[in-house]
Amino acid sequence: MIFRKVSLAFALGASLSVPRILIAQAASMQTPAPSFSPDEVIPFDSAVTKGTLPNALQYYVRKNARPANRVLLRLVVKTGSLDEADDQRGLAHMLEHMAFNGSEHFKPGELVSYFESFGAKLGPHVNAYTSFAETVYMLELPTDREGVVERGLQALADFGGGLALDPKEIDKERGVVIEEWRGGLGAGSRIRDKQIPLLYNKSRYAERLPIGKPEVLRTFKPERLRAFYDAFYRPDRMAVVAVGDMDPATLEAAIRAAFGTLAARGRRIPRSRNRRWRSSASGRTIPSSASRTTAAISSSGCSTRC
Repeated sequence: MIFRKVSLAFALGASLSVPRILIAQAASMQTPAPSFSPDEVIPFDSAVTKGTLPNALQYYVRKNARPANRVLLRLVVKTGSLDEADDQRGLAHMLEHMAFNGSEHFKPGELVSYFESFGAKLGPHVNAYTSFAETVYMLELPTDREGVVERGLQALADFGGGLALDPKEIDKERGVVIEEWRGGLGAGSRIRDKQIPLLYNKSRYAERLPIGKPEVLRTFKPERLRAFYDAFYRPDRMAVVAVGDMDPATLEAAIRAAFGTLAARGRRIPRSRNRRWRSSASGRTIPSSASRTTAAISSSGCSTRC
């Protein structure tokens, strides 16, 4: 009886030790993780098709089957409120608004109604934001409706170089942007207005919140908005990103067709002009991505979160 108990205990102990042995053996057979140095360049995703058009505009295309029958399009423009002159404070953001108020291929109001005709909504599917150093336009479109993606790329190309900037439409939009500025007032904005000059002491960031100045927004001449548009909305400062459930070669061809004729309209401004600003108080260089304002376009206007 004692012998049987000992044998049972021995067998039970041996059976419990088997998984441990197997785990140890599996661990010893695993390939050691490759070493990583912070100085190494992260390899570019091989699934992304990257290219540059003859006009210097860059594009990035990636296949992604989830969600099905959808594609996300982005036009990224390397300009924002840091590039504004004193009498243009708020015009980078104003220009973003004007993208939805008339262009070469869309009459005022037509762009919004077109996207709404197949279920897209302003905010979730048609959106944009303006920051210190970038302005980004965003579309989410169905790929199972003929011509919709091509039309969306045409709209983004219009944003890049075909905006009408009609003075009458500009005057209509002034009130929308000023109301957005007014809607952001409160305890949070009062704290921000005290913090920003200290955080970004004696740098351009302290003077160029993307929402701008109401006195400028009320009185600027349309020519100053056009001047900003022509100077900074250039193909060499733009990139198109397209990710979704669509053949990458087809997307690439559509991007080339929509943006291939886009041309610079103004004198090239050196990129180094407003990209980095050193704080004399701290000696630190503040990166251009330090903060941003997000502008969510909606049927009632635009809500900005700082």
